[in-house]
Amino acid sequence: MATCVASPSLLMTTVGPKPRCVPQLDLKRYMGDWYEIGRYPNPWQKEFVAVKNNYRLRKDGKIDFRSVGRKKTFDGTFKEQEATAKVVSGSKNTQWKVCFLWPLTARYWVIELGDDYEYSVVGQPDQKRLWILSREKTMDPALQKSICERLTGHGYNPARIEWTKHSEDPSVYLKPKQKKRGFWG
Repeated sequence: MATCVASPSLLMTTVGPKPRCVPQLDLKRYMGDWYEIGRYPNPWQKEFVAVKNNYRLRKDGKIDFRSVGRKKTFDGTFKEQEATAKVVSGSKNTQWKVCFLWPLTARYWVIELGDDYEYSVVGQPDQKRLWILSREKTMDPALQKSICERLTGHGYNPARIEWTKHSEDPSVYLKPKQKKRGFWG
């Protein structure tokens, strides 16, 4: 797995240029499954592995967002988050407001996107959150290194990225079946 190496001066600061969104995004092409390759640490994904996101465009133009992962190991506790996103008017679909818990929203900016929508880098304007996503569970190390090198131009510190482990077992990404309980539990 590739890693990102930052110069000592980058490690001292997280203040830098403001992230820039890609020029535009085709929502229909963006929808579907994305595997998290790496992320900035955040409290709701602490020690998560096997993180997979799904985006589904609704008829009303909003986006249903679902993220699944496992705590610590591939057989760890299954965790799931659901949210609804709304495209920010005038952003050419590159900026979303994501609502996990009403009325709170998070800003979601697509700052990099592969020509064939094979990878995406999502950040926030305050540079507190970052996700590197791929249509596949792995990413070519040269591409990963190239993304990390460009992140500094968006004001991000690549040394902060936590790399997400993935499993070849597809059942890891599925919600476990719950045992049926009788009247008395």
